[in-house]
Order: sequence, then structure tokens, then C-alpha cells
Amino acid sequence: MSARAPKSLPPPTDEERRVAGEAARALRAAIADPTTKGAESVVHIDLARPRRGEWWTTWANLPGFMQVNGHGGRYSHTCLPGWTYSRAEILAEMIPDLEALAEHGVRPTEATNTGAPSR
Repeated sequence: MSARAPKSLPPPTDEERRVAGEAARALRAAIADPTTKGAESVVHIDLARPRRGEWWTTWANLPGFMQVNGHGGRYSHTCLPGWTYSRAEILAEMIPDLEALAEHGVRPTEATNTGAPSR
């Protein structure tokens, strides 16, 4: 997970908690059976400052979940704004963060992994 916390957000709404629960279940299902991800969409984004580009990948049955720059890149979810995760952290950290949001209304506030920030 990224090393710094995003700006403080208001408490999650019931709708945000419901969406986070659905997202956690969908990600667990996709890990167990990758065919449940749905159609893949890939787009290339050119960024002017700093001048670089990124590849963004999303899946039809995983709304809000995004992969940036392929398997070695980072992952994010719209339910967890400001946080990025490595591939290894999806099961270990992202899904538990989504479940904590859904079940307890708790957003992540500090990085679980105290090592180097995710790339």
C-alpha cells in the first residue's frame, strides 16, 4: 500500500459501504476463478506533466478496480481513493481494506506494509 495516507475523507455512506462489500466479494471471486473478471478494457493515457504515459486496465465485472502499467505496475480501487497496491497486496491488503470499509465503515489511514512504498 502507498506509504502516505490520502487526505482525510468524510465518513463513508451506506452506499459506499455496500459498494466496497461487493467489490471485495468480486475480487475474491476473480482471484479464485479469473474467468469471472469479465471483458478487459485497456487504454493508454498520455500525461503532459511529467511527460510520460500509462496503460490503464479495467474489467467489466470488477467496477472501480484498475491496474496501471501491467502486472508489474500498481492497482487501485475507487472505494479506496489515494491508495495504491502491488499485485501481492491485493489479497493481503486491498481486499481486507475493502471489507473493513464495508463491515465497519473504516477507511485505511496508514500503510500496512512498512517497507518501501508500492510502485
